[in-house]
Amino acid sequence: MWLSRSKLSVVGLGLLVIGLATAQNSAQRQSVDVRRVGHHLACKCGCPDTVATCAMLECSFSNPAKQKIFDMERSGVSDQVIIDSFIKEYGDGIYRADPNSFGWIIPYSALAIGVLVIVWFVRRYYKPGTAAAPEASSLPPEALDRYRDQIEQDMAHLD
Repeated sequence: MWLSRSKLSVVGLGLLVIGLATAQNSAQRQSVDVRRVGHHLACKCGCPDTVATCAMLECSFSNPAKQKIFDMERSGVSDQVIIDSFIKEYGDGIYRADPNSFGWIIPYSALAIGVLVIVWFVRRYYKPGTAAAPEASSLPPEALDRYRDQIEQDMAHLD
């Protein structure tokens, strides 16, 4: 009896976990289609994200927009018609186009320019020093003797 009770609780717990994992409302159901369309629409809640990537919990714009996209997709409306309906309702500022090649090249070219500037700066201002050979003194030997005597006198006063 005890063994069957534990098996029953394991099965019940498994069904509960499966039920909770699949229980979602339609706004949370982000299918690939909703994400694809949502990436083309800017979120109007004040964040710089798209409808598909808005991270605000209970966003006042993206959650209803996702629901609207989901409902329109379910009724068979094409992606472009959905996007056009949002543009008609909210204006041209809501549309986010896919990044073109210019948008992909700029960050990498800025990085390359930065590396080149660093290499130029290091080469220009960091030159490994070579040990300079002692130069022959241009002072006459009498002046050097006088300086040496003065140094000796100063050193004697330090003791």
